[in-house]
Amino acid sequence: MITRTRFNPPLAAVSRLALLAVCASALMPPAHAQRAHGAHEHGVAHLSVAIEGAELLIELSTPLDNLVGFEHAPATAAQRATLADAEARLSQGAELFRLPEAAGCVLAETVLDSPWPLQAGKEQPADHDHDHDHGVGAREGHADLIATYRFECARPAALDALRVELFDVFPRLRELRAVRAAESGQGAAVLKPGAAVLSL
Repeated sequence: MITRTRFNPPLAAVSRLALLAVCASALMPPAHAQRAHGAHEHGVAHLSVAIEGAELLIELSTPLDNLVGFEHAPATAAQRATLADAEARLSQGAELFRLPEAAGCVLAETVLDSPWPLQAGKEQPADHDHDHDHGVGAREGHADLIATYRFECARPAALDALRVELFDVFPRLRELRAVRAAESGQGAAVLKPGAAVLSL
């Protein structure tokens, strides 16, 4: 398994998620589609799931506040430890997203796009120049984290549901707006604590 903290997701992931975004827009009313991935709402995160052949791709986009309770560069040792812990937990994609055992899925790659990556103690310098936009942008007092997971599945036909464990790991998260796209069709759902299974 590859785990990286980086600032540009793999090209294949970008193309699939761009296609998924188009699918998601077609599923939602215009006002909701416009807000789907640009809105910055505390307690709410966005999940995109795409199945293509034997690959399952999951992208989580969330305000940093949902994970650590703040959205500024960590200023204290406690805040740095909190952010590093959140990144470590997010790296464990197989623990956060439970898939049917019959599908034989293995987590192949995790990419974390964090405004202030601290994973493995590798804090970025304060003047690090980002070449992308974190939602509404850390400059405006908001900061988002995007995590992308790629699973390889031996029997993708058995992928019928995805159980999301994020609510237990990050209790500040109260709603997950999910979209999915696969050869079998597209769909959207709102997941909440106690109702955190997305039909695939």
